[in-house]
Amino acid sequence: MDSAVQGWLGRLPKVLWTRRQCPLCSSIRFAEAEPGSLDGPLRMFMLRPVRCVNCWRRYYWFAMTGSVVR
Repeated sequence: MDSAVQGWLGRLPKVLWTRRQCPLCSSIRFAEAEPGSLDGPLRMFMLRPVRCVNCWRRYYWFAMTGSVVR
């Protein structure tokens, strides 16, 4: 049962709310991520897909424009 819950939670988008720091590796460098299936609906909420440059994990963060590279 526990692995089923982890699998379900693993599919949810991970949002960086306030700090723009990767929770996995503590990196502050991100690059724009490739297009995904949830990107269209999440753009309505001003969420942009990014990938951590260090560990390559995918996140979303709030951005008014499309350029999110830092």
